Amino acid sequence: MKYSLPSVAVFAALAACSASAEESSSQWGLGLGAVASDNPYAGRRARYRPFPLITYDSDRLFFEGLTGGVHLLDTSALELDFIVEANLDGIDAEDFGARELAANGIDRALLADRKDSADAGFDVGLETPYGELKLQALVDVLDASGGYEVSASYGYPVPLSQRLVLTPSVGAKWQSADRADYYYGILDEEVARGVRNYRPGSVVIPEVGLDLQYSLAERWLLLGNVKYRALPGKVEDSPLLDSGQSIRVFIGVLRAF
Repeated sequence: MKYSLPSVAVFAALAACSASAEESSSQWGLGLGAVASDNPYAGRRARYRPFPLITYDSDRLFFEGLTGGVHLLDTSALELDFIVEANLDGIDAEDFGARELAANGIDRALLADRKDSADAGFDVGLETPYGELKLQALVDVLDASGGYEVSASYGYPVPLSQRLVLTPSVGAKWQSADRADYYYGILDEEVARGVRNYRPGSVVIPEVGLDLQYSLAERWLLLGNVKYRALPGKVEDSPLLDSGQSIRVFIGVLRAF
């Protein structure tokens, strides 16, 4: 499960909270967060994970959750970052459901682990009067899959009050064949053991989301995010999956310093 927090939401919230304070802008944020996520893998149930929420942002360096990087360009409208982030999409073979895999014609004992990894690449954010556009390109630097992905999303902040802002978003993620085949297909070593071959190839995964930012008090924020992904047919047809959709819900409380 990949549970890194929505960077734009966290940093925007931290900046807004700091700007509202009478003292100089803060660079740190501390709090608690939790993620609930279902998973399309066969037999793998929803997972719930609490974790400390720590953010830092300076003129040059930043990190939050499982993402860190360097600001290469930062203006009032355009931001270009180099980022490194953990990729926790892996799954141990024993975490698959043996019964669910058997129904798909797969013997769990013949499967190998899909390893977690780390991605590096570039993140571009453009803020306009008509909303926020984000582009991202990442490559697997630890060579678990050896693949890469490119994503784009658009969000429009809607202030409902002085304290509450909702940002609905829509986007899509393109994954290279190496990446999609590793996480959703059958590996060469598994084929050699007798598992029937299946590889989806490169895929486009659409997603919609909703960010929430609510000011609880000076320097205190409640953050939330819901993201829904609809897997394309050739991914949903994988014998490793029993669902064609994925939902992730994040909630956290952040204190800016």
